[in-house]
Amino acid sequence: MKLTVKKQANQQELESLGVHSQALEGTAPSTAWLEVYSDDEGREAGIWQCSPGKYRLERASDEFCYILQGHWKLIGDEGDEYEVKAGDVLYLRKGWCGTSHVIETVKKAYMAS
Repeated sequence: MKLTVKKQANQQELESLGVHSQALEGTAPSTAWLEVYSDDEGREAGIWQCSPGKYRLERASDEFCYILQGHWKLIGDEGDEYEVKAGDVLYLRKGWCGTSHVIETVKKAYMAS
């Protein structure tokens, strides 16, 4: 079995995904990513980036994130609030729903399944 390796992934050019499809309140957070791995079973890993703004977040799978840069606030539909910054780790549970507020451009390494 071969391993997937992306050298200096945090310094590679990211592919633009455009404005987030669930942008809120007239904001236009733009996203970009670098795919490291994905398969037919819905597992994926990579680097993801989002510019400041707000969007609706509805997790369809579990996701582990390591915040490489930025400042991000998550406000759950049940009133729970979380703030993460560079150096923090975050585990988003499948089914979690709320508002994502990117305060400073966020860049994260992630794995979802």
